[in-house]
Formats: sequence, structure tokens, C-alpha cells
Amino acid sequence: MNALVLEGPGRYHFTDDWEKPAIKPGWVVAKVAYCGVCGSDVPRFASAGSYFHPCVLGHEFAGTVEQAGPDCGLAAGDRVAVLPIIPCGHCAGCATGEPFNCEVYQFIGSRNNGGFAQFCLVPESNLFCLPDGVSLREASLIEPLLVALHCVRRSGFVPGKTAVVYGAGPIGLLVAAWLKVFGAAAVTVTDLRPFSLSLAVSCGFNVRDAREDMPGGLFDYAFDAAGSSKAIDGAIRVLKHSGVLTVVGRDVNDTVIPVKSFEMMMRKQLTVNGCWGYNDAGEHAFLYDCLDRGLFPLATLITHVFPLREGPEVIRRIIDRELEYGKVLLQCNEE
Repeated sequence: MNALVLEGPGRYHFTDDWEKPAIKPGWVVAKVAYCGVCGSDVPRFASAGSYFHPCVLGHEFAGTVEQAGPDCGLAAGDRVAVLPIIPCGHCAGCATGEPFNCEVYQFIGSRNNGGFAQFCLVPESNLFCLPDGVSLREASLIEPLLVALHCVRRSGFVPGKTAVVYGAGPIGLLVAAWLKVFGAAAVTVTDLRPFSLSLAVSCGFNVRDAREDMPGGLFDYAFDAAGSSKAIDGAIRVLKHSGVLTVVGRDVNDTVIPVKSFEMMMRKQLTVNGCWGYNDAGEHAFLYDCLDRGLFPLATLITHVFPLREGPEVIRRIIDRELEYGKVLLQCNEE
């Protein structure tokens, strides 16, 4: 089958000779329609590599069931999105109820082969059955949408409050969308990149150029989806006393907070939350309802769709910053 294969740090290529996965009990073979390029994929392609090689990355994808294992409740042709974390279900981390706390988890697209291929082996329990009104393109954003929902849940956001989101990439814009769903009085999105700010405006959000200073004490909640020391520094300054900062972005370099900002964080008595991954437990009915009401700018966020065969060149252009984009999808099969 066709696949975009990571051979090692900085070495990747397209092949039409990757082995198609074999079915096993409790799992399905998913026929991948679209797979999104996540910000975490880029450094793996560029220099970091993955947990094993050769491998297929990609954890934001949707498609149809190609083949279901024995006793599965799904059938060939069912439309699904994939949720990538595979917790063991038995360790102390799993006992917390948060799948990303699992101490020995598997992960589709890094520890297991993922969605940058025509087919992918996925546990039935990791499939999100799609409402009729959601296209397979849009469904490739279900996992980022759940990450953003988890981020807002972690913040303890209270309706009627104000919020600022640092980073107008897909996660930041989906966090902003959830904040509106949760009844924010006002949401501001800030970024350095003109293209990203323009995309945020297209999604219906108020924006501020991150190069412009904002007055201190403006917001009740702040979200760092940029993975930037400067973003955290700025968030500390613009938060009100007893404000809440939730960090979902991560830089590849050390995150450094100036001592004056650190002291301000203490004197303001800010709450700081770390956030990673998603927790979809109990959220499916709520997400179905929100999707049915069209509350998210999913189609607007998808700025580029390329065939899987062009994947190596697309990844190179992203790494070399030759491409301005929101969410990039690779189309792995014809719909």
C-alpha cells in the first residue's frame, strides 16, 4: 500500500510498497481518507525521529472501516475518526481516569504505525463514529478538537469571563472556538504571523498582533497554544489577579520565564495548569451536538490538501517555512 515512511531523523520518503496491516481481534483496519499534519509531527520528520524506524507517523485522521475484527460492533464502510492514545487500562496512571496518564500507553502515529498511509490498524475502542453532517475532511480534526476541549476543561473556565489565546494555529483556534461554546464574554487570539491572524479573523475571532503590547490585567483566563516562552511571559502580564493560565503548547527548546514575570505570577496568585492530550470520556454526546450545530470553523481551518504521494515535498516545505498554512491534510485514498 502507499505510505509516507520515516526511516530516521530527517529521512522520509513515499512508497507504494508498505505492508498493509493484518486484522486482529478487537481491532479494525481503517481506510484512511485524510490525515492532518500535527505540529508535533514536524520535529519528528525534521530531526527528532520517532520511537522506532522505519515507521508511519500521523495521528489526526479519519476514514472508513475497511475490515473489522471478530466481535467488533462496526462494519465495513462505517465512517470514523481515530483517537490515537491506547492506554493499558491497568496502571496507576490509568486509575486517574486520564488516558494520557497511562505509564505504558501505545500511540497511533508514533509508538504504533499511523495515518500517513492508505490503511491503519486501530483498536475499535479508539474509533469515533461520525455524524452524517461531518465530512471526512473535517473529521480529521476530531482529535485536535478533543485536545482543545480538554484544554478548556482543564482550565475550569467559567461562563461570562474573558480569555486570551496565544497562538492562532489549529489548536489555539479550536480552544477559542470552545471558549465561545462555553459562554466566554470575550475571546482574543494573538499571534506573530500575519497569515495566522488573518485565518483567525476568517474564523470569526478578535485578534491582536503579538508584537503589540497589551495592557496588564485584561483577562480572567489565558491559554498558551504557541509553545513559547514569550507567550507565557505575556500571559502572566495580561492576566488579572487570581487568573488562570493553561499551557497546551510546547516548544522544542527550554521554556524560560524571566524572574520579574515569575514574581508577578506569584504576587497575582495565578493558577497554572499543564495540559496534554485529550480525555473523551463522557464527551461524545456533547461533541455530537456541537458538531450538529456547526459551532466550529473546521472547513476554514483546513487551508491545504495534498495527495499522500506529495507528502515528502509538503513536509520539506513546512520544515523550511516555505508554506503558510492553518491545517495541512494529506489525502491517503480517494473518497
